[in-house]
Amino acid sequence: MNFKKEIAELIHKKAKLTKQEIENLIETPPNPELGDYSFPCFQLASKLKKNPNQIAQTLAEIKPKSPVKEIKALGPYLNFFISKPELAKQVLENINENYGKSKQGKNKKILIDFSSPNIGKPMHIGHIRSTIIGDSLIRTFDYLGYNPIGINYLGDVGLHIGKLIVAWELWIDKEALKKDPVKELLRIYVKFNENEKAEFEEGEEDYEGNEWTEKARQEIKKLELGDENAHKIWEEIRNASGKGFDKVYKMLKVDFHETTGQSKFSETGREIILENAKKGIVHADPKTGAINIDLGKLGKKYILKSGGVASYVTQDIGAAVHRFEKHNPEKIIYITDFRQELHFKQLKEILKIFGYSFSDKIKHLGFGTVKFGKEIIASRTGKIILLEDVLKKTIEKAQENIDKKQTKGDGEKVGISAIKYTILRNEPIKDVQFSWEEALNFEGETGPYLQYSYARASSILRKSKKKPKLDMPENLSKSEIALIKKIANFPDIIERTSKTLNPSIMANYSYTLAKTFNEFYHATRVLDSTNEEFLLKIIEAFRTTLKNSLHLLGIEVMEEM
Repeated sequence: MNFKKEIAELIHKKAKLTKQEIENLIETPPNPELGDYSFPCFQLASKLKKNPNQIAQTLAEIKPKSPVKEIKALGPYLNFFISKPELAKQVLENINENYGKSKQGKNKKILIDFSSPNIGKPMHIGHIRSTIIGDSLIRTFDYLGYNPIGINYLGDVGLHIGKLIVAWELWIDKEALKKDPVKELLRIYVKFNENEKAEFEEGEEDYEGNEWTEKARQEIKKLELGDENAHKIWEEIRNASGKGFDKVYKMLKVDFHETTGQSKFSETGREIILENAKKGIVHADPKTGAINIDLGKLGKKYILKSGGVASYVTQDIGAAVHRFEKHNPEKIIYITDFRQELHFKQLKEILKIFGYSFSDKIKHLGFGTVKFGKEIIASRTGKIILLEDVLKKTIEKAQENIDKKQTKGDGEKVGISAIKYTILRNEPIKDVQFSWEEALNFEGETGPYLQYSYARASSILRKSKKKPKLDMPENLSKSEIALIKKIANFPDIIERTSKTLNPSIMANYSYTLAKTFNEFYHATRVLDSTNEEFLLKIIEAFRTTLKNSLHLLGIEVMEEM
């Protein structure tokens, strides 16, 4: 039941705002005694030519209508009190396994470009945010009835590929590759860089290096010209990397609808750029063939290199046009490190200059770093924290905790929940400080705490000899009302998560939901109580809501812990 809609229906005519505008403004008061919902009147001041306090007093004269029991003005706020029996009835009788799902996105596609590791390099801890955030948003949009399409856009071109081809020919150990493709590819990549001994930031492809750098560049040229041997090695590197990536994705329970490489769109992007050069929209350097576009405040950008060689933005142009022509999505969301924000602003502007109206549908979601001890994430030196190692270590520690406490539980599910919740509870743009001790705590704001809360609710339902039933008592306790109200907020939380592209909203809701349940549990005797069936109904509703909210975070539940 969406009580915000009921409130909006009640006041929208006198407030002179649309129902949706009112819903967007409605808040939950910090103190339940102030009301169940409140409407701030500040935005009405200029429209109604009155101060917010006067507006609140006027609107408070509106006659309440079920389920609203009472309307009170407190300063500039209009506070609404919902009939508690009505609230309980409407919330509890409508909850089933599909609670929170809607059809608002029916026949609409959302493309989400996430994870996107580079082939030939292992997935490190820096990849985890894009992977987990993207998976959570896919689940969220799916719940709202959209057709979300997750795309893993692999970095399969660039100077690092040339380095790997050279290193492969010189040092590859086929037996070691079979045993552990990730470690073997990393070994030869590090060995190449030790020989190259060049200090530059990854991604600076215009670096003029020594003979080793030049060897790598020559292999890239061969690959672009269709050299059979270079292409064969490139394919083997792709396949070996894919096996390593799949192990990580399997552990995280993350899937993609499409997996493509940047190389697929080099020619498409080049053709689009050259077509615009023919139209006079961009101009090639007569000596080098390079094309540099002036984007005003966003600076200048080379969209084709000397000799018409494709760059990252060339491929991104080709990929964006291909995706919109193939899928015609409502929007496409790119989830990458926040430092790529300028790149995506430039991409949008280039597409706009080229006349593509869909450019406004592109959204970049940037995220901060994961701080994990004092290790440096720099794959060219080998000093990296491998994501697979972190996941395995977390699962191992989770199982140790379970064994130590002599409780039930699946170490893999607990460990992965610890990782995912630690990542998702923070807003994407904020940095994350990862700590095994904190992440695996069963008492704090953690994934295991949420799983344990679900298992506790499951245990109560198993132990009772009665069935949940909506048999309303005359009075509801504060803890019962608090839990029912928290359950009622779930559909609104899904909406907010999707609109803001911020899974931390769902993560924090899941924690407060579990915390509210545990407060209810400690304050309420359930088994053998006079209203046991009704209390079981509340617990059943909580259990369903928590399971659904954790599903949206990619966290699995357990019946016993």
